[in-house]
Amino acid sequence: MILLKLNPKTDISLHKQIVQRIIEMIEKDVLPAGSKLPSTRQLSEKLGVDRSTVYKAYQELNALGYLESKPGSYTTVRKRPKVAVDINKQRSSLIDWEEEFNNPSNCVYEFFLSHENEENGAGSKDFLDFTCLSLDKRLFPIDDLRRCLNTVLVNQGKEILGYGSPFGYQPLREYIANRLQTHGISLQSDNILITNGCQQALDLIIKLFGSPDKKVVVEAPTYFDIIPLLKYYKVGVIEIPMLSDGLDLAYLEKKLKKEKPAFIYTIPNFHNPTGIATSQNHREELLSIAEKYKVPIIEDGFEEEMKYFGKVSLPIKSMDKNQIVFYLGTFSKSLFAGIRIGWIVADKECIKRLAALKKFTDLGSNTIVQTAMYEFCRNGYYDLHLKRIHRAYRKRMQTVLRVMEEELPENVTWTKPDGGYTIWVTLKESYRDLETLKKVMRENKVIVSPGRFFYYGPCPDKSFRISISYLNEEEILIGIKRLAKALRALQKK
Repeated sequence: MILLKLNPKTDISLHKQIVQRIIEMIEKDVLPAGSKLPSTRQLSEKLGVDRSTVYKAYQELNALGYLESKPGSYTTVRKRPKVAVDINKQRSSLIDWEEEFNNPSNCVYEFFLSHENEENGAGSKDFLDFTCLSLDKRLFPIDDLRRCLNTVLVNQGKEILGYGSPFGYQPLREYIANRLQTHGISLQSDNILITNGCQQALDLIIKLFGSPDKKVVVEAPTYFDIIPLLKYYKVGVIEIPMLSDGLDLAYLEKKLKKEKPAFIYTIPNFHNPTGIATSQNHREELLSIAEKYKVPIIEDGFEEEMKYFGKVSLPIKSMDKNQIVFYLGTFSKSLFAGIRIGWIVADKECIKRLAALKKFTDLGSNTIVQTAMYEFCRNGYYDLHLKRIHRAYRKRMQTVLRVMEEELPENVTWTKPDGGYTIWVTLKESYRDLETLKKVMRENKVIVSPGRFFYYGPCPDKSFRISISYLNEEEILIGIKRLAKALRALQKK
């Protein structure tokens, strides 16, 4: 007879205790394979519990593969492989994973590691982090969002807990369509696809148009996270230099005369990483060139709402009479990055194709969050939030530009954005190599994003990006002073 000790005072049910004790005995070879267990009646009498409790425990152990029973015979311990309790204690895998991973995934992993390693130390209280492009958590309207989540769960819980439409939550699509009209974009909800942030939007568009025998046009520098996507899908890249007023349009047309790319990817408002916003004339000329060569434009409007100074230029999409512009938007850079709600605005036929690709990627975005986001916007919370963060970030941008003017050495230049969060810093003559830059920055407890992150090919100058999205005015003041000290130290290297 096996000896089991049960504790009736614990929160763990009696049948669970029986299961745990028998598993322990099997794993420790107290009950080796082939051992006969007492009948459910015998064990229930021995333990002083109901027979159904033992029966339930035996059934669970059978399902887990520890026991086996045959009609008219004893229940016995089954011979089975031991469970790998801690995979880290195993010496090696049977499979050589390095040989199995494909080259595109290895390429993406290398990008991932390089990005993670550069920011080693970020998040430490000792460092001031100018790399983060997420909104300052201290500004989150959490209570407003919580009320909206509660409301939709109470009122629509049954309807929104299933799979939603791959196109997205219809009322939210209608809200976005109406809101975009304030930016001069005339459309209907059928022109909108809700995505899991702008990153999924880019992934879907590359799937739609990209192939190994095609190239795409990107700005140089450009948004870092599009680069590994293009490499993964083996899509070639044509880099067009960024000038002080935006994409070099003369150079772009020279390239388009030689070959037709799958699309042109551009960030005309508060460009990431430079912070440049292009003029209305520049946008009109870019659209004219794209129409001439019949090339789609992917307009990333991820910071469209974040204008602090000067006149607002309308999106390229607002002038798109021939339906060649795909406009990308998101709540991530003006509200919560974690809700992962972005959108694509495009020709209806393209939206249908993108929705099909999306369905077989994730089956559909989070309907609960989309519904709560619609409630949040419908109640005016989003507009109130934008007013608050505009006031906050206007002061932060003014502070950073003023302190940079006062503190940074003469051999340093930088962009002066009218909105957004990013500033591009260029050093005329300074450090020998990237490792020297990283070392000196860490010695001064400040972290920046090296320029090489933002180029598909080699980085042509000594540059880096700073972002003020995560820091308040006091932190910016201290951080820029540390940065200035680091740049002066670099001059002596």
